[in-house]
Amino acid sequence: MYITKIAIFGMLIVGIIFLITVFSIYSTQEKIIVFECSPKFWKNNLDLWKVVDVDYNSDFDKTFGKDYFEPDITLEDAIKKEGVGMNHLASSGTAAYLSSLLDPEIDEETVRTAVNFGYVHQIDNYLANCNEIERKVPNLMFG
Repeated sequence: MYITKIAIFGMLIVGIIFLITVFSIYSTQEKIIVFECSPKFWKNNLDLWKVVDVDYNSDFDKTFGKDYFEPDITLEDAIKKEGVGMNHLASSGTAAYLSSLLDPEIDEETVRTAVNFGYVHQIDNYLANCNEIERKVPNLMFG
């Protein structure tokens, strides 16, 4: 009876050590994420905004330096806009801005300026020519 208790206790300890080892390996590994440039990608992956250090609750107008929306909307509201005109500028401009923070081919300030001045064609051109970007991201960012 005593040996059985010791054996069970030993198996329990081994199991706990195994789980701790597996968790620590998994939690410190990196994932490879393929970032797309579309509004749809960013709208459906709000958790990835932290990779580019952007809070989706940030004010759209303050981000781009222009008072477009009254009442104010967040970047999350902007990325979810559909349609033409200001809605298109909001969603495409936000996607271009987020993508510019990953893509060395485009300057973040260039995107901010394009949104500020309403240069929708410039933003659409950037999104059409933007490359998917692979980035290693620690698993802990998604805990």
